[in-house]
Amino acid sequence: MYTPENYLWGCIAYVLGVLMTVPFVWWASRPLSWYPLRAFVRMLVVALLLTPAFPYEGMTYLAPAWATAAFELIKPTMDHGVRRVLIPISFSFAVLYALNLSIWQLFKTRAEKRGTDLARGAEDEGQKAGVGS
Repeated sequence: MYTPENYLWGCIAYVLGVLMTVPFVWWASRPLSWYPLRAFVRMLVVALLLTPAFPYEGMTYLAPAWATAAFELIKPTMDHGVRRVLIPISFSFAVLYALNLSIWQLFKTRAEKRGTDLARGAEDEGQKAGVGS
């Protein structure tokens, strides 16, 4: 049985491993040209890797949800085992994807607004200098 300190160090090692994996996921998903599809793949991987779940009912320690789902598929311990794990993964993915698209839309709108302001400023400068006449 693990001690709380072993559990803490295991969690730290797992999160560091995920953080080292995420840049590869970002690099591997760059060829996808449409941003919402690229964000879908990225957020799915992040939600899949970082969502925790209780491996068994009554247990106080958390485990990666994907690992718990894999063990439930191999050797089921209860009837609703995989569904019990897929619900938190789905919820985490939906929240991450919605936040990602919201922030992307905010920055996209702000950049478009700034671009039109810059274009208008260049026209004004050109007219003042007599170039646009």
